[in-house]
Amino acid sequence: MNKILKWTATVAATAVVLGAAGPAMAKTIKFGMNAPQGDNPEWNALTAFKDHVEYKTEGDITVQLFPSAQLGAERACAEQVQQGAVEVCLVDTGALAGFYNDIQVLSIPYLFKSSAHAWAVFDSPFFKDLAENMRQDTGIRVMSWGENGFRDFTNNVRPIRSPEDLKGLKIRVMESPVFIRFVESFGAAATPMPGSEIIMAAKQGVIDGQENPAQVNYDYNLMDVQKYMSTDEHILGVHAYIINDDFFNGLSDDEKAVVLEAATLAADIENTQKLAGAKKYIDLIREKGVEVHMTSMAEKAAFAEVSQEPVLEYLREQVGEDLVQSLLDASASYEPALYGR
Repeated sequence: MNKILKWTATVAATAVVLGAAGPAMAKTIKFGMNAPQGDNPEWNALTAFKDHVEYKTEGDITVQLFPSAQLGAERACAEQVQQGAVEVCLVDTGALAGFYNDIQVLSIPYLFKSSAHAWAVFDSPFFKDLAENMRQDTGIRVMSWGENGFRDFTNNVRPIRSPEDLKGLKIRVMESPVFIRFVESFGAAATPMPGSEIIMAAKQGVIDGQENPAQVNYDYNLMDVQKYMSTDEHILGVHAYIINDDFFNGLSDDEKAVVLEAATLAADIENTQKLAGAKKYIDLIREKGVEVHMTSMAEKAAFAEVSQEPVLEYLREQVGEDLVQSLLDASASYEPALYGR
């Protein structure tokens, strides 16, 4: 009987060892974002990420998508990625400033001349270094960078074609020192408030105008309370596809390659669909009776001349002269390619 018991114990132990050496357990990525489910660039990007990862890993990694801030608003989602409670999130870089102060440098007004210019700079050594420094400081890894839309001015008083047209207007801004300084540089009154209060504030005359990307202006019905819009594209919102670094390091090399490839695919889809959809949203806004001024490159240069330095002064105090200058240099180095030079 003792021999039988010993043989049984040996077989059981062997089974445990063999089991441990067998195929790895399936992994799950919880992927959160603010945007809703539907035919929009963010959702299409996330579904592409999910399909690519599950296809390439043959189901060894499952991706669960959580749109509409189901895992919390962007800052809360980013916190959960840092803590490891959530694996991946798509967030605007503004939501990361509380974790990594240097990310504020991306708010320089009129930094990018176009979407294509921004995409080129996203692939530059500057963005790679910024991502690596943030990973070391926070445990949050940026897999890829995407476009979250250029921000434009709207208002109820007059068309905005030059910096002087903003003088005296009450403009709603995000509760951000960068945006407050930016708007005040034109002689306008910056009025910080949550986005959810814009429509009521405009109806009551608390604000004359606001600034947001065209897609947001239309989808959130902000153009129902505005008469004029200018496509000055003053600040580009930047999206970061972030992943918990410990989770990433726990993947095999093949899995890491697949996940990074999927993040690049997602960013490319978001970028191209946002740019391709720009005309659609301008047309829809015009159909609401809003007068839209298409801001020229020369006009943007005039806005930049007035507003850039006050913001740069603030950012130099926050993140340092060297980081600010490095980004300005990186941006400038990619400009000639815009014009075929």
